[in-house]
Amino acid sequence: MVRAKARMALSGSSFMVSIIDRWSRLGDRANAPHSVRCSSHQRRHPMNMLLGVSGLIFVSAVTPGPNNIAVLRIAGEQGLKATAAAILAVVLGSLALLIVTQAGLDFVAARHEWLRGAITVGGVGYLLYIGASTIYRSVGTTEGTLAPARKPLSGAWSLFAFQFANPKAWVLILTAAAAARRSGTSPSDVLITLVALLTVIPITCLMGWALLGRALMRCVQDARRQAWLARAMGMLLIASAASLIGS
Repeated sequence: MVRAKARMALSGSSFMVSIIDRWSRLGDRANAPHSVRCSSHQRRHPMNMLLGVSGLIFVSAVTPGPNNIAVLRIAGEQGLKATAAAILAVVLGSLALLIVTQAGLDFVAARHEWLRGAITVGGVGYLLYIGASTIYRSVGTTEGTLAPARKPLSGAWSLFAFQFANPKAWVLILTAAAAARRSGTSPSDVLITLVALLTVIPITCLMGWALLGRALMRCVQDARRQAWLARAMGMLLIASAASLIGS
């Protein structure tokens, strides 16, 4: 099952790379003179590839997923300031995953099923924990107010480690790295570019989700409705955990 997951991630990554590659070819043909178009298959224009990778990272970061829902929940329960550590943990976890894949250490997890399984179980367990605790705090109230939020399991460190068990993060990193390497730039330039993109774009998107979570709680003034909203966030996190099992 673990090997099947790895093959699915790699096939999805290859499919996305082919889309970015085709898009960059169209840009090359539109911008390059006729004498250069004949050799465009050998090297893609760095700017076209940069735009393609940026679009991929943006779509992956802005669409609903475990990271977004976790930040949404934290912002709704504890405020915007509390999301700073969570957002930083997600970004640093993604960068650490990038370094691991660039160093070729991802093959270690692919070869050892028990290691890959342990990582997945850890990620699922973390999502189930914060989802269930959110629901428990909202249900276990007698006066219609949310119970004070406890400190998450190791807090930001849990979100940092969760990136290694997030299939969405694996596909994003593998696809972005493979597409960036096709631009013909040096490996160091590719790494610097990916670090910049994987820092700026996810931070911006996660801040948007944090603002959404805070706005939802402010719009719902009634404490009981806030409790129901918190339960919905908890159920979304549990659904995200289920998606990790089935992915």
